Amino acid sequence: MANDFVSPVSPLAGGPVASAAQFSWDDAYQKNTYLGLLGLVGLLTYSYWNMLENTSAAWQTDQYSHGWIVPMIALYLMWTMRPNPAAQDPPEGVPQETFMGVLPASQFGRLGAGLGAALTIGGLSIGNPLLQGVGIAVVCLAGLAYVLIGQPIERVAANERWIGLGVLLAAYALRILLGAGLYMEPVNRVSFLVAIFGAFLMLGGWSLLRWTGAAIGFLIFMFPLPSGIEQSLLLSLQELAARASEVILTILSQPVIRDGNRITVDGIPLEVAEACSGLRMVTIFGGFAVACALLMKRPWWDRMIVLLSAIPIALIVNVTRIVATALLFRMFPEGEAIHQLIHDYAGLAMMPLAMGLLYLELKVLSFLSVEEEGIDSGVAAGGQGGAFGIGAPTSSR
Repeated sequence: MANDFVSPVSPLAGGPVASAAQFSWDDAYQKNTYLGLLGLVGLLTYSYWNMLENTSAAWQTDQYSHGWIVPMIALYLMWTMRPNPAAQDPPEGVPQETFMGVLPASQFGRLGAGLGAALTIGGLSIGNPLLQGVGIAVVCLAGLAYVLIGQPIERVAANERWIGLGVLLAAYALRILLGAGLYMEPVNRVSFLVAIFGAFLMLGGWSLLRWTGAAIGFLIFMFPLPSGIEQSLLLSLQELAARASEVILTILSQPVIRDGNRITVDGIPLEVAEACSGLRMVTIFGGFAVACALLMKRPWWDRMIVLLSAIPIALIVNVTRIVATALLFRMFPEGEAIHQLIHDYAGLAMMPLAMGLLYLELKVLSFLSVEEEGIDSGVAAGGQGGAFGIGAPTSSR
């Protein structure tokens, strides 16, 4: 069944992705392009394996523990934007597309996901990081293969191939000269995404990149911030969180004293540590907001508002957590175990609270929208409905 909340719309193009080409395994060009693209992405993954291993170390920390799931979300974004949803989800009575004319698409998808999951779980059970990484890579490559099944592949012009090859070579130049030569790991990571863009452009042309490009770009959220930027943001956000919490507690008539990043409420100290700075919430909710903006069937200005509000919402939620923790600490002044429990559950409540604020924001945007007849649905990016099931009339303000 088609998804009522999302549609095959490219956020980069602003309208439905149209293609005159029809995929067929009997078409040698399309078949070879499909297999060649999967093979090239696999080779790029192998080529950048050491970078991915270093990145996975960051995923073991609380700050970037969401990193491993970002490729799965990117695949889902690509899935929702594919131009031919009927390939994997055909109308009743119509057979679904197959993989190489052998396995139905759904069976192939389950087989790939099952194999990757088995490798990942096996690696976890025996403590083998390499096997875990291979399992995740298998899941991602199988997911990409599944999404691409039955999607039209148009013939690529020579200039597109040359541009794609140039982008691919530029990515490796960045990696060799800056990533490896000057030990600039952030450049090394970004070059991986640039290389994938180049591979898709070289083999699939702009017609393929049009609906896959946003998902590829979303992979940036799986990488940790450069250490210099991270430390600068941590210090700034720590101070901001401490100052804002002090102001709110004062407004609530609480006896509060702030000394740097340390807040004392009625004699009970509360340290706004790096983990409480809100940077983790900013990175996680920022990625979530981008995904929502890509998936929503909303006018572009609503999507832009969602993106611009992501950081303020994340910071508001973090300050709310600190204030709530301080108030609860004062209610239960004794008991280290209770304090730890309060601290942990307050952290778990941050994402639901942020999603609730985003829901309210979308509700307000819906009320502010005034329906107009005859407006181009392509300009409004997709018609009625939206993320969270909130109706969004095709509109202008």
